[in-house]
Amino acid sequence: MNIDIIEEDSKYMYGFVQGIIEEVGPRMPCSPQEAKAAEIIKREFEKSCDKTVIEPFSCHPKAFLGWIKLDMVLVVMSFFIYFLIQLFTEYIWLLILTLCSFLLILLPFLIMWEEFFNYKEFIDPIFRKKTSQNVIGSFKPKGERKKIIIFSSHMDSAIEFKLLKLLGWGFIPLAFGAILIMMMWLVLSCLNLIFIMVGLIQLKSLFFYVAFWTLIIGSPCFIGLFFFVPLGDKGNVVPGAVDNLSSCSVVQGLGRYLKNYREIIPDNTEIRLISFGCEESGLRGAYRYAATHLEELQKYDAYLVNMDGLETPDGFHVIEFEPTTRTWHSEEVIQKLLKAAENMGVGAKRFGAGKLEKTLGRLSGGSDAAAFSKAGIKAGFLNSADWKTRSSYYHQSTDTLDKIRKGTLEIALKICIAFLKNELKPKD
Repeated sequence: MNIDIIEEDSKYMYGFVQGIIEEVGPRMPCSPQEAKAAEIIKREFEKSCDKTVIEPFSCHPKAFLGWIKLDMVLVVMSFFIYFLIQLFTEYIWLLILTLCSFLLILLPFLIMWEEFFNYKEFIDPIFRKKTSQNVIGSFKPKGERKKIIIFSSHMDSAIEFKLLKLLGWGFIPLAFGAILIMMMWLVLSCLNLIFIMVGLIQLKSLFFYVAFWTLIIGSPCFIGLFFFVPLGDKGNVVPGAVDNLSSCSVVQGLGRYLKNYREIIPDNTEIRLISFGCEESGLRGAYRYAATHLEELQKYDAYLVNMDGLETPDGFHVIEFEPTTRTWHSEEVIQKLLKAAENMGVGAKRFGAGKLEKTLGRLSGGSDAAAFSKAGIKAGFLNSADWKTRSSYYHQSTDTLDKIRKGTLEIALKICIAFLKNELKPKD
């Protein structure tokens, strides 16, 4: 299959990335800058699409990473309440304080599980509610609509990861270390509570020394994670070229291509191009869109092709499994993406289901595709990241245009075009 991306379209995509960076800058979720980027994206969609809309939604953007600071505070409180136990001899106070200490180490696990590993809005209401938006451009189907194919990206950029900037990928062992120490203290707190309940009060001094050294050993991990991201808007310094203006530019490039070559749009198929808001706050934009349009997407057998982190032309991956949220993507869409890449001579690989990938990916987070797969909508995820160098810019102020290697955006666009061409029915 021969698909040529003309130089004008190539320059447009890279220029789009740099233009947003220069005109808007960092775009943390629900910020005025994110809203300004949405207006620019809408304006560009209007040049190619048949219809363009902005769909606003509300969420609590600081909750998704804010839970980390809250968890660290609760963990330390659990230790210190336990230390207070040594000042009491009355059974009732020993029991109450031991129970409080146990609950204060149990609660952080519950928060972490729901907020991060399930991407649920578990403690979101305790954070301020703000407004974000999704931008949708669409091409009307030829004939009666029977199918919807969505190509998506996200417009927001991340809050700066201070710990990643300081330690590189070394923050991962520190994070796993914090979780391990928390698990140890959870077990010890449970045992201590059981011993107090059965009257073995004399063992409290033994647990005191264990608790003391557990806190000492865990303190670097707890302090590091507390300062994982800056407070307030101080972390709004990430230009987000690779993550994820790269994909936004490909979606725009696809719109420009379809305007001139509408014949590659399959019959009875509506094409939607979407830039989601608040991906960096727990995929809130994608979740809102999938929930709002669920009945329609199910009715018309929708596919979603999500793109994120397009960095290198030599490392395209079709993500089949996202370990953090334990999300499997549609085998049908995966095969279609692999076939499209093969047609373009791109050696895209399946990624995500290996043992090492599952282990290291536990803390990697999710993509907008997960929101659709979890809702039962067929989705696939295209990525092209070089993890050897990514720690030098990922979620940092150094995520600039130069991190997108020449040829990456063109290949991603070709895969999207080939995906659509493969959907065309043979002519009689």
